[in-house]
Amino acid sequence: MSKITISVDNTADFSTEMYKEYNIEVINFGVVIGDKVFRDTEVKPEDIYRAVEVDGLLPKTNAALESDYRELFDRATQNGASVIHISLSGALSLSHDNALRAAKGLERVHVIDSKNCTCGTGILAIKASEMISAGKSVDEIIETISAMVPKLELGVILNDLKFVHKGGRASAVKLLGANLLRIRPGVRFEDGKAVQDKKFIGNFPKAVGQWTNYMTSKMENANKEIAFVIHTDIAEEIAENVVEAMRAAGFKRVIRRTTGSILTIHCGRNVIGICYLKG
Repeated sequence: MSKITISVDNTADFSTEMYKEYNIEVINFGVVIGDKVFRDTEVKPEDIYRAVEVDGLLPKTNAALESDYRELFDRATQNGASVIHISLSGALSLSHDNALRAAKGLERVHVIDSKNCTCGTGILAIKASEMISAGKSVDEIIETISAMVPKLELGVILNDLKFVHKGGRASAVKLLGANLLRIRPGVRFEDGKAVQDKKFIGNFPKAVGQWTNYMTSKMENANKEIAFVIHTDIAEEIAENVVEAMRAAGFKRVIRRTTGSILTIHCGRNVIGICYLKG
């Protein structure tokens, strides 16, 4: 059986140890702060907060380069091997298109649009890795993972819209109204895009509790094998309460992760999300 490599964009927000555990190759994005360009792994969330809140800078993200994908694909397909790349949602980044261009003409490279981000992409990669260990073929993995894409459920709650506003994704009027009314917006993913979900009102810990109850109330048909709790800088108690709620909901494995630099740039502080597969 030919070797199969699974690769993802580093926006999957896995730790180095997790990438190694599941034998997943990773492609890095770029981060621009002022006049300097970094690889995403060179920038910590604390660097983003300091740039925005202290230095008055607006960090930006650069999609992974076509040349980086091509280098990985060429290397991984030597000696008849195959690659299945699971990309960040094509509706969010040019990285998916760059991966497709890099794969052009390479018969053993297959690119799947996760239509999701952060650990949503990661769950698909874990499932693909497990299928490799189980001896499944490339075609079987592609068929199964592609069918899982619309079953991904990712919901988040934001404390405020400050970072979203700075990035041009929320108006000043909307920001002011949310702050005055203490509205904590919920967001979910739908067909690869982030869309507004329910709004929660009150102090942030209380709102997160309401949001957690709302999210867990929709989990009757969830696949309870694995779930992620993903967050930016947040109070330890808040994050652990969400983890415990997921365990109480019946998930066998709940993995807590802190976002990398890319998602931090777009969300800011005090954001927490839940990701799992629907049955």
